[in-house]
Amino acid sequence: MSDLEKLVRRRMQEEYAKGSSAEEIVKVVRDIFNSVDLSGKWPGAVAARATTGHE
Repeated sequence: MSDLEKLVRRRMQEEYAKGSSAEEIVKVVRDIFNSVDLSGKWPGAVAARATTGHE
């Protein structure tokens, strides 16, 4: 399983545990994918950006 898959699964579980609606969870996942840098220059930055802003 890739780091991105692990990140998405963890965030989905966190949101589900908080009682977030399906729409809110979709928004979080969409934000993660929108923050992915496909150039591969900053792989560590993806996880850092994707885990902030939804607490």
